[in-house]
Amino acid sequence: MSNLSGNPVMILREGSQQIKGKSALITNIEAIKAIAESIRTTLGPKGLNKMLVDTLGDVTVTGDGAKILEELGVENPAAKMIVDLSKTIHKNTGDGASSAVIFIGDLMARVQEMIEMELSPTLIYEGFIHAINKTKNILDQISITVNTSDKNILQKAAITALNSKSMEDSKIEFANMIADAIDHIRETRGDQSYVDLDNIQIVKKEGEGLINSQMIEGIIVDKEIVNPMMPKLVKNAKIALIDGALEIVKTDFSSEIQITSPEEIDGYLKKEESMLKDLVDSISDAGATAVFCQKGIDEMAQHYLAKSGIIAVRRIKQSDMKKIARASGAKIITQIKSITMDDLGDAQMISEQKIGQDNMIFIEGCNKAKSVTLLIRGGTELIVDDAERAIKNGLSVLKSLIETPKIVGGAGSIEIELRKRILIYGEKIGGKEQIAIEQFADSLEIIPKIIVENSGKDPLDIITTLRSQTNYGKNQYMGYDAYTGEIINAVDHGIIEPMIIKKQIFSLATELAIIFIRIDDYIRSSGKK
Repeated sequence: MSNLSGNPVMILREGSQQIKGKSALITNIEAIKAIAESIRTTLGPKGLNKMLVDTLGDVTVTGDGAKILEELGVENPAAKMIVDLSKTIHKNTGDGASSAVIFIGDLMARVQEMIEMELSPTLIYEGFIHAINKTKNILDQISITVNTSDKNILQKAAITALNSKSMEDSKIEFANMIADAIDHIRETRGDQSYVDLDNIQIVKKEGEGLINSQMIEGIIVDKEIVNPMMPKLVKNAKIALIDGALEIVKTDFSSEIQITSPEEIDGYLKKEESMLKDLVDSISDAGATAVFCQKGIDEMAQHYLAKSGIIAVRRIKQSDMKKIARASGAKIITQIKSITMDDLGDAQMISEQKIGQDNMIFIEGCNKAKSVTLLIRGGTELIVDDAERAIKNGLSVLKSLIETPKIVGGAGSIEIELRKRILIYGEKIGGKEQIAIEQFADSLEIIPKIIVENSGKDPLDIITTLRSQTNYGKNQYMGYDAYTGEIINAVDHGIIEPMIIKKQIFSLATELAIIFIRIDDYIRSSGKK
């Protein structure tokens, strides 16, 4: 409602809610703090899991912050923006979503304290801008450039990423598998290393334990050979990919056909059989020894394919067809009669293997493109689903590291060092902005504090000791080992994280915090017209 010349003027729909000034900011802060609190206990190697049950009764058990927030189904606008932040970080870097949400939750709690001290929102966000710019500069300065051709570096980064996941007994095996997969598909374009994660296929199959998961140099198709008379193994295979059905298309018409003798019926059937044989002959003459068909394969066509010693698999998903094409170099064709040798792809071996209770097709030794498959085993669907999330996180972390080969210490060490340096920087800035810079610096410590807290130790004692252990420019990666309860040099102990991930966590969280600080009017429409 507005008041012009003493007459009230309605500018919002009836029943709309409007909160102005400090109250609008506080409303958003409370929602953000609640979201951050919901995943607080999941952070770190000793973090706990959450059990989430959706409206259909499906259960998800995970400690992955991004997955938890995705399943929460929040309605508050500010909370939705935090969920979007976690999705963005998860998509870009694969790891750090929980850290970002917890960091912005603590940052906004400190904003609330500064607002109650009557500090101007403008001074607060300007102080944060100074702080985040300095943070990025410090990360560039103190990060360590590594040689990512050293697989040992990749394994250490993968283990660090998996430390907070639910795979305590098999994290080393999974880290090695992730490092091998990334190393297999990495490319060099000019002077820049590049990783295309689309070249890594992940297949989940229940049965056996996580330790039985494996990497396959090739593609796995969750189908089986259509006819038992076909060979189960073909070496030096030539692959044909058919975008359609291997059967006779029956014309739909309303004409009436008069058949007067059994010979005429036999003639129609033989004609159809002859047409199918011609299609199979076209495939065989081109040199194909394996056929992957996106739709059905007629039983008569199966018979002729088996006689020719050709493996056939039907009803392949389009996404799998594209993966096979990319890996083998085969062209996806629509006109079978026009197939040539140039349309075929290559693989050293195609075989049908029994995995758990199901048969699966293994396409191995594809030399046109680097492709691998990670086959995840696990006792239950919940276990393999959580393992898949962990693997995707690990793969994204190594992608980030290879494309930007700089690391910082994990175990909360980088946050302790950043805090110390930003406090010194704040003293140089001075004025009221120094307060916001110092609050930003103190918020960085929320990450190591919660890591310590979730391991069952007293954060105050550990953090105080960590502060005393670091010295400007020396011992800058002193962190807390949640497994041993000791203060260690994180880099020396192999607890490392890609620098670019830390930069994105702090940058994206601070940018969103600044957006919230600049809000002074909260309007919720009633929806009534």
